[in-house]
Amino acid sequence: MTAIEISMRKLNQFMVLQWLIFFPLILPLSIASGALRGIKHAFLGLVGQIRNDIMLPLIHEDNQDFFA
Repeated sequence: MTAIEISMRKLNQFMVLQWLIFFPLILPLSIASGALRGIKHAFLGLVGQIRNDIMLPLIHEDNQDFFA
């Protein structure tokens, strides 16, 4: 498409009206959905880190890094 063809396209007024009506509804839902997904990801990462820290094998006296 050339620039002239693009500028000659007819504006779809019904589609503009739909965007004006639904955009204020879609935007907050998208933000909330992204925030919840981020919270879930962070929480699962935290739980995984806690699990790794708790399940580490204990340091024994025969380990050269053991200081007691």
